[in-house]
Amino acid sequence: MGAKNTVSNVNKNDILAIIQANRQLGEDYDKQSADQIYELIEERHKPPEITPEDVIRILGQLPASERRRFLRPFLRHKHSSVSSVMALSIPLMAVAGGFAGIRGVVAVLVFAAVAIVLGMVR
Repeated sequence: MGAKNTVSNVNKNDILAIIQANRQLGEDYDKQSADQIYELIEERHKPPEITPEDVIRILGQLPASERRRFLRPFLRHKHSSVSSVMALSIPLMAVAGGFAGIRGVVAVLVFAAVAIVLGMVR
């Protein structure tokens, strides 16, 4: 019974056609017939391709509480990257201020702002 479930969406007529062609062609084509059956099964078991639009549509169908629960790990990751950028900016600002003065401080602030914005866009 388990084997039946694994190939349930493979068309039996396709497999039958491959076997019949193999009989006509002879034993020399056994490997090619096996490859054709394998490709047929693999093709039918490919996961569907999901586009970003599909994800947005599916998330839009969820209740607000489920949507927040689903997105929570991703939002936590964004906060941790912002915290990392800020933590690195403080010593960089001190070093840049010591070497380049106000220009160095401004450069580090711009770098941090760009890093945070890029992190939120991802």
